[in-house]
Amino acid sequence: MSDFRTYELRQLRPRLREEVSFTWQSYGGAECYVLEDASRGAFFRIGLPEYTFLSLLDGRTTIGDAITQTVNVLGREAFDEQQAGVICHWLVESKLLAPDGPRDQNGQADQAEATKLARRLNPLSMRLPLGCPQPMLEALDSVAGGLFSLGGLLVWLTIMACAAWQLAPHTEQLWRESAVILSPHNWWWIALWGLGLKVVHETSHGLACVRFGGRVRDAGIVFVLLAPVPYVDLTSTWRLPKWRRIVTSAAGMFAELLIAAVAAILWANSNDELLRQHLLQLMLTASVVTLLFNANPLMRFDGYYILADWLELPNLAVHGQQWLIHLVKRWLLGVSSTSPTWPEGRTWLVAAYGVTSAMWRLVVSVSLIVAAAVWFEGAGIVLAAGAVLAWFVHPLWRGLRYVLVGTAFERPSRTRFVAIATCLAASLTWLLTSVTAWHSIALPGVVESVDAATVRAESSGFVEEVLVESGQTVSAGDPLIRLSNHELESQRRQLVIEIERSVLRSRTFQQAGELAARNAEDDNRAGLETQLEELDDLCEQLLIRAPLAGVVAASDLLSLVGSYVAPGRELLVIGDAEEKEVRVLISPEQFEAASLSLDHVVRVRLTDDGFAAAGSLHKIEPRATVHAPHPALCAGAGGPIVTKVSASHSAQRSRDSQELLEPHVIGYVSLDRATSRLLGPGQLATVSIAEAPRPLGCWLLERSERWLTAHHEIWTGKHNQQLLAKRPAPFREFDVAERPVLPSSETTIRR
Repeated sequence: MSDFRTYELRQLRPRLREEVSFTWQSYGGAECYVLEDASRGAFFRIGLPEYTFLSLLDGRTTIGDAITQTVNVLGREAFDEQQAGVICHWLVESKLLAPDGPRDQNGQADQAEATKLARRLNPLSMRLPLGCPQPMLEALDSVAGGLFSLGGLLVWLTIMACAAWQLAPHTEQLWRESAVILSPHNWWWIALWGLGLKVVHETSHGLACVRFGGRVRDAGIVFVLLAPVPYVDLTSTWRLPKWRRIVTSAAGMFAELLIAAVAAILWANSNDELLRQHLLQLMLTASVVTLLFNANPLMRFDGYYILADWLELPNLAVHGQQWLIHLVKRWLLGVSSTSPTWPEGRTWLVAAYGVTSAMWRLVVSVSLIVAAAVWFEGAGIVLAAGAVLAWFVHPLWRGLRYVLVGTAFERPSRTRFVAIATCLAASLTWLLTSVTAWHSIALPGVVESVDAATVRAESSGFVEEVLVESGQTVSAGDPLIRLSNHELESQRRQLVIEIERSVLRSRTFQQAGELAARNAEDDNRAGLETQLEELDDLCEQLLIRAPLAGVVAASDLLSLVGSYVAPGRELLVIGDAEEKEVRVLISPEQFEAASLSLDHVVRVRLTDDGFAAAGSLHKIEPRATVHAPHPALCAGAGGPIVTKVSASHSAQRSRDSQELLEPHVIGYVSLDRATSRLLGPGQLATVSIAEAPRPLGCWLLERSERWLTAHHEIWTGKHNQQLLAKRPAPFREFDVAERPVLPSSETTIRR
């Protein structure tokens, strides 16, 4: 029977379809050919023996004659009849052979059309073709095609260098403004910029493909969870040389980074705040977002194709998935099979990529499902359910069916599967319920002096000179700041003149014998002298002196020069150099853990130099506030806390003009004298406190619930009343209408 089938195979006269063509390439130092099916946009890479054999299949030559001619041409490099049978089977499966009759051809066309329709109507990833963009890209090539040349690369590098040079002096400002730009109310603008950049991105891919001789057969929009994403069909790039394929894959990022560089240059040289905000949004979207997603080789985006072409592993993702499936079959199901091998070799690289990409796909899939459920609410629940069915339930069902039924050639061991799955489930249950999790919470804080004296302006005036600097040690009575008040000095000079005139009038009345008039003038002069004494006191107060010995602490003293200060304005703080504490901000979610850490040792680490020391959380205020204990904590001054401008215009102090996004409680961490001498007031610090120990599963569940709840409020902009009801007592009276300021007379929570 085997001989008869071999004889039958040798007598067949197959013919390749007319749409099939071959292109020679050098890949991995070896000669190969790219087989292209133009009608379906499919590409295959084959070796020289396969090409020689396939080129003889013209419908007149039998397979036996084709094998004989291949042997005559290649000698030992040719393959035998068994390998020829495998190739013929592959040709049939890949639909590369011409059909025998019109019925078969129509059937294949109907099946292909049904497959395309099913892909287009997939609710998780609907595709909307918009036609062939080849004519438009060919017209655009004459204008902008030079970007993808050596000259274009030099221009691109020059613009990138100019952008880096322009941004270098503004890195701190860029980092500070980026935190505000990425706030939720700017997300719609970022989404619009992203959509426009995606159009430019895909157009650049198509332009590079046309520039290097490829053809873009199709372009359109893919709706991924209802989000529109443009696409272009670049399958024709498989016929291009290696480095041209890499350039085509990188063309989209090339264009976006060019736009980001131009936006950066304009941002650094613009003074219009609204324009700067939009330029910064464009710059971040075209650079950070592009590099995070498109340059990521673990997803089937530009970075993957660049990596695959550079390593010359065209099926890296497929081979990695095959290796994972082989691993599961062998160790979990007991299926005895040989380890998969590939022509390119490098199994270790394929295995590493398969594991990391599978983990990344899991993270991305879960993130997309959560995002759909949160963003689109009711419709999002339906989309999320469909995604769970398509991405998790369906593959698991196929795997379970394989375990129960197997295939004609593979019989998995159900006993082995149940035993291993039970052990894994038991181990995971034990891990989540029995293992205790000890986790720490980081609280932002600032170093302050204990019982520090606040120095305020007693007279109004303009700051003429600052005589000290932050961190300087002063003694009681040392001059700190000199004010000038020309109106006050003018009033004093006028009073001196009036007093001198009064003295002259008294002498005149004395000489004239008018004693009553002289007595009245003396009384008037006494009043003027009293006013002069008061003015002298006010003028003396223009030179502000230290009320006690200690260390000066202020955020930016030099900025006071030339500014007007009213009476009572806070200027600086003087405290004991050997008695300092760290004042921390505690959010509602951190309040419980902070309360349990009262009178316990906590770890303090400075933000700037990493200096670490021990402290004790000895006090927590009983009521929350929306004002930071020090301006250095606010994002506007380079701190970690994002603030907003206060809605109240009655705030006189600068620190009251900025409000926290949500109320916080202030805690106090005491430091020993040795540590206090090493720290300066105003230094930022992070205080780590330990949460109560709990099972790992409970901790993960609580963190996930907290994260989802917080991000649901951020994404939807809705206030969660249930979460507000669960807040600790210090936070409950804070709502949108009323935010009381912490009274200084309140007692503190102590243990």
